[in-house]
Amino acid sequence: MGRKKKKDTAYRAAVSGAKGVLRILVYIFVILAIVFAGKTAYSFGYLVFDQHPMAETQEEGQDVTVIVNEEDSVYEIGRTLESKGLIERPVIFWMQEKLSDYRGKIKPGTYILNTYQNVDDMLAILSGDNTEGQSSQEVAEP
Repeated sequence: MGRKKKKDTAYRAAVSGAKGVLRILVYIFVILAIVFAGKTAYSFGYLVFDQHPMAETQEEGQDVTVIVNEEDSVYEIGRTLESKGLIERPVIFWMQEKLSDYRGKIKPGTYILNTYQNVDDMLAILSGDNTEGQSSQEVAEP
């Protein structure tokens, strides 16, 4: 009988220790998940608010013709701008448009953008607020 009691005590101690180790592993996992989520959110926010042009200097900037169709979403416009080398990521452009004064104001047409322009400059042109360097026929509705 004494031996059975000793086994039960050892078993309970082992289970208790395993529960403690498991609890510590869960806490470590939660902390790592929070750190990863925070790092990802910071990186995304930094990219949204850090509007640097793709070209390093104005001399390196190149004019690019971009066509915006009536049915294009902001994300699709971002994909077009990415393919033309004007922005890095369409989802960042989408968020920048949502947070800007030009939300929902992008007009269809043909535009000349430059790789030295930042996103605010591009949005001003795409919304028709800045027509500098754009001829009237280039910005005409398709």
